[in-house]
Formats: sequence, structure tokens, C-alpha cells
Amino acid sequence: YCTIVAADTSDFSYLSCPACGRRALPGHAEGAACGACGGPAPARAYRLLLSVATHDRVFPVVLFDRAARVLLGCPADELARLFAAHRGAARAAADALQGEMCRLALREPTKDGAEHLRAVSVVPLRDGFRSVADTLRTLYSRAGG
Repeated sequence: YCTIVAADTSDFSYLSCPACGRRALPGHAEGAACGACGGPAPARAYRLLLSVATHDRVFPVVLFDRAARVLLGCPADELARLFAAHRGAARAAADALQGEMCRLALREPTKDGAEHLRAVSVVPLRDGFRSVADTLRTLYSRAGG
């Protein structure tokens, strides 16, 4: 069990190829066929870095696509469009996550050079939890777009 202390929403995603098993691709590949397999145009996938606090320590955790979608509530492409359309949305997303209590299942890094624990599942603990996407849609619909 932990509390989210901070979220880095400045670099929350990467481009991946659905045909390659979500393999990370360089940023310039957006809209083009995958250079590795010739598959479909890459899509964004989440790589969200959080700082979480337990009863005795604070540490960084990375959430990839499946786990991040639980908190964020939409595909990474959609969140990128929300951030692009609304100035301050990335900061508002980080603020929405701060203080959320959740249960995380963690795994040690699997790739050489990876430095953060990986969350393989996330369960928000607050009754009435709303995803970041839902929070942002509500915020920006009230603000007139």
C-alpha cells in the first residue's frame, strides 16, 4: 500500500509498435511504419514515473501501459492530445495523482540498465476514484474547452 507523492507527466509515454510487442521506437517514427518489422504506424504507450511513499520510505516506480491506464483512464495517444489542447493539463494531471492511495504489485527491473521498480498492477483505494482523464475532461469542460 502506498501514497503517490509525485508524478512526472512531462515525459509520460513513448512510441511503440503494436506488431513488435510494444517495442520502444525512436520519437521521429511517429506516423511512419515501424522500422523494425514494417508493421503499422506506432502508437503511444505509457511509461509513467511516480514517486510513492509507504509507511517507511519514498521511492520511484515506473508504470507501463497496462498499469498506467488504471490511473490515467485512457490510451496514451488520447492523454497526449489532451495535454496538447490544454495549457497546464500536464501539471493538472500530476496534481490529480498526488495524494492518491493505492495498492501496487511491484517487480524488480527486467531490462539491463533499468533502475526503477515496475508496477505490474495498480488498485486505487479511494472510494469514488476518478481517473486523470475523467478529471481533466471535467476540468476543461467547465473552463469552456
